[in-house]
Amino acid sequence: MSEAKMSIVVPVRDKRGEVAPRVLRLVESLLEITQEEIELVVVDDGSRDGTAEVLYQLRDELPFLRVFRHERPRGMESAGQTGLERSSGELVFIQESDVDIRIDDLERLLEMAKDESVVAARAESRDTVVAPSLLRRLRMWGTDADFQVESAGAQPGTSSLQMVRRTHLQRLAGPRGRHYRMEAKTDRVVTTPKRRKNDGVAF
Repeated sequence: MSEAKMSIVVPVRDKRGEVAPRVLRLVESLLEITQEEIELVVVDDGSRDGTAEVLYQLRDELPFLRVFRHERPRGMESAGQTGLERSSGELVFIQESDVDIRIDDLERLLEMAKDESVVAARAESRDTVVAPSLLRRLRMWGTDADFQVESAGAQPGTSSLQMVRRTHLQRLAGPRGRHYRMEAKTDRVVTTPKRRKNDGVAF
């Protein structure tokens, strides 16, 4: 396999019924946002429900999909490390939890990667529920807000994605690595959820 420009590492565990749709959604989104060569690395963290078998079948259909498996669960962080070690891309994006990758997070990190001095970065997104006070006000105006707002009964969740630049990691791990100095910077960005097609209202 030729060296891929970009690798996406996705850890999963016991997601037999969800993993194929998740991978296909991710592939579709990636094709929309980048023209770079892509390597998708899925690491099965010791699933016991047949997730690995689904991934192996999917691998036969997607030539850029690589599948690795832990014989027993080691944790999502360990699965991410396995993916980093086995991937071949210059830029490696690692999903930190067993959930869908948020394309907004990936786009932010791709924008940061244009600065070639960036060694590593991380994007984190959190779901929030619609405030009950807002739903009550909308109901008073005669709307069916409880049924129209999908997130009304949802629980807040967090998705996070890491990016590392392989050549910088290799340089830092080399014999002269201790002579380099790195700076840390944190930017907090608040975004408004995108309005879905055919929707007239966004929250």
